[in-house]
Amino acid sequence: MHTLRTIWALTCLTLLICTQAVALDQAARNLLENAKLAQRSGEYQQAVDLYTKAIRAGAEDADTHFRRGLVYEKLGDNQKAIVDYTRAVKLNPRLETAFNNRGSVYYRMGQFDKAIEDYSSAIALNPSYALAFYNRGNAYHGKGDLGRSIHDFSEAVRIDPTDPDVFNNRGWAYLQENKLDEAIKDFDKALQLNPNYSLAYYNRGNARLRSGDRGGAIKDFTHALELNPKYALAFYQRGNAHFRNNDLDKAIEDYNKAALLNPRFPDLYNNRGWAFFKKGNVAQALRDIQKAVSLKPDLARAYANRGWILKDRGQYNKAITDFNRALELEPGNPSVYVYRASCYLETGRPGEAEKDLVRAMKLDGENPETLLLLGTLKEMAGDYDSSVKLFTKLTTLRPDNAESHFNLGISLAKQGKMRSAIAELTRAVEVEPSNREAYIKRATAFEFIGDRVRAEADFKKALGLPETKPDTLSLRQPVDTARLKEMMSAK
Repeated sequence: MHTLRTIWALTCLTLLICTQAVALDQAARNLLENAKLAQRSGEYQQAVDLYTKAIRAGAEDADTHFRRGLVYEKLGDNQKAIVDYTRAVKLNPRLETAFNNRGSVYYRMGQFDKAIEDYSSAIALNPSYALAFYNRGNAYHGKGDLGRSIHDFSEAVRIDPTDPDVFNNRGWAYLQENKLDEAIKDFDKALQLNPNYSLAYYNRGNARLRSGDRGGAIKDFTHALELNPKYALAFYQRGNAHFRNNDLDKAIEDYNKAALLNPRFPDLYNNRGWAFFKKGNVAQALRDIQKAVSLKPDLARAYANRGWILKDRGQYNKAITDFNRALELEPGNPSVYVYRASCYLETGRPGEAEKDLVRAMKLDGENPETLLLLGTLKEMAGDYDSSVKLFTKLTTLRPDNAESHFNLGISLAKQGKMRSAIAELTRAVEVEPSNREAYIKRATAFEFIGDRVRAEADFKKALGLPETKPDTLSLRQPVDTARLKEMMSAK
């Protein structure tokens, strides 16, 4: 989040105004003075009326139109403000402040190209115009041109290194580019210049949260809330930081406070719903996510989260419906393809599952869940070369993950490469000594190469370990204990 500034107070102006060719009569001068007084007093409608009368009485000059434009801005009448600023620059083409302010009106209207054109005109007239650089930086940011935005903020800093807003806004642009160190430095500088800058604390909190410094983020959001106790976004983001710390109660407490301040914030309900799900309160989780969807029917992550909850409850077809909607809204999300694929597998549709996993691979070839499921499907289809390749990549990404080595070991065994399979299964039990399934598969591999002593030792070891359900997506069912005992008694 960033701030936009325009010239409002006439005490801040340096007006380049030509001397009027014709002296005004006393009535027109009185109207102008009364208009200025009304403007300073905040009587904006009265000021507009008086400026209009003064113009009709002969005060047809750049200064008067500029001043009336300022008042129209205060009244929120953008179109009339633009007309007056346009008249001002026609009467005085070197009036840089009128270009700047007209640019700011265009900016607020979302017309960024026109805003940039006006700010550029102001800068051409005055290359040391820090405010115009600052505002043009905001306009470039609005267009999504972060490089030019940062360049203009840097120019504003060079001209005036004492302005905290410029550092804050450049920091926000750096944050959008994921240049977290640069962003934090700028927020630090903004807070040095203005220790009571709640927005800069909030922004630095976001940067720290993204960098993994959850404790620092919580401190910054707390500072922002001390300065502004009604800062709903700060409660929301502090809740997110608590959630990432796995402090679900504090997360929900902050989400509740944010909801009181802004009850129509869909992301808040989505995130609070996920926190309730993590606590095991599925009913409240589904209510919150439904609230998020009702407030924002195109919130893709809400459908993805609800789909995951429904999948977790075994409601696979309903989950597929939500994943379908999530992918309609956000077709580039590889994780949702993986989630939907797992539901297709649970409902006996391996062909559709494989299509989803291939799509996921194209979007993100290093997603571990994609590699795991697709590798297992390829193995089940007898395509061991592909499964070995996929599981080898998985072990590269997760060298200390027992399941990765376990799956690679199975595929190698099915290729007939028993000694390589034993090496991978050995790695699996080294990483996870309680991995019952790895002992069973290694025992089978030992039997195949004729090493019955080691095979029996592994079977006995497996019998002493409890059955466990895989923590991640998996197609493999554990060998049941009764069958294992039967195998041992037959020896």
